Amino acid sequence: MAVSRSRRSTSGIVFIIAGALVLLSLLVPLLGLSAPWLFVLAEVALAVAFIILAVGAVNSTLAKVALIAAAVGWAILAVFGLGLGLPGTLLTIAAIVAAIGGLIGAILLYVGKEVTNASAIIFIIATILGALFLFALIGTLALGTLGTVVVVLFGAALIATGYYFTRKERGRK
Repeated sequence: MAVSRSRRSTSGIVFIIAGALVLLSLLVPLLGLSAPWLFVLAEVALAVAFIILAVGAVNSTLAKVALIAAAVGWAILAVFGLGLGLPGTLLTIAAIVAAIGGLIGAILLYVGKEVTNASAIIFIIATILGALFLFALIGTLALGTLGTVVVVLFGAALIATGYYFTRKERGRK
């Protein structure tokens, strides 16, 4: 099966949108406004970006499975953001699946040489920052005030990942 560069570009655009929403969800409250739905939209965008990447932009079956797992985790987290009263254990499982699935998927894209070095490294950094955020969210990691810095870096890394995914790639040797 041929890899679709257009789908990788599409996932890149969605990663940019997710990163912008993450940053907006942090900045809007500083203006005295309440917009908790911004982060829910960011989680939905992340789920969509991971699905697009998994289904149409990679060849490795293991990478597809990991990226789909990440997408499912982010989608469940978005459902939690809607306040539907799901069990807390499901939140923990979703955060762990999103974090580990995303990180493993990003590493497999690098190892499998499916994307350029720069794209893969930035994607790995974004997923590490996302994992730090998610582990802080479920209480397994205490970041304190450093949490704000992690969220800013996570949003910026998502935007950078999206930018690199939208660039025309020559391939890696």
